[in-house]
This record gives sequence, structure tokens and C-alpha cells, in this order.
Amino acid sequence: MIKENIRVVNSTGLHARPAATLIKAVKKYQSSVMLVNNGKTIELKGLMSVLGAGVKGNSNIEIICEGSDEHDAMSEIKGLFASGFGEKE
Repeated sequence: MIKENIRVVNSTGLHARPAATLIKAVKKYQSSVMLVNNGKTIELKGLMSVLGAGVKGNSNIEIICEGSDEHDAMSEIKGLFASGFGEKE
């Protein structure tokens, strides 16, 4: 299991488009991926779970990956957040 603190760099947070991009990425991996926001842990399985996390822009979250390809999954997820899901100002 690996954990990373990640900054949400896009000002709009995880609304529908970036949430869909994140879920599409997560589904490529065998590992389970969890998102921790304001003390609430959500398993990233579908779009509604991400939207329900209420991740605001310019905030910090924790991502937890666990499984056989956890390092690959974490690497891709960190890249998505770093790029602001293409919405970086």
C-alpha cells in the first residue's frame, strides 16, 4: 500500500469532467484506489463516488493505492492531478 498527499491544482476541483478522467484512469489498474478528503475516505469506483467526495480546487487530498500495480496507478493519478486535468490556468 502506498499513500501520497496531492494538491488539487485546478481551481474548480473534481467536477464531472476531471472526475470522469480520474475514474477512467483508475479502472485500468487492478489496484484499489482510495481518496481521503476532509477525513472522509472514498473508494474510487465510479463517477458518483468521486463527485460525492466534494473535492474543492486548490485543496490537498490523500490518495491510497493498494495492489499489484499500485505504483503504476499512483504515478498516473499524480500526473493527472499535476496537470490539473487539462484545466490548469
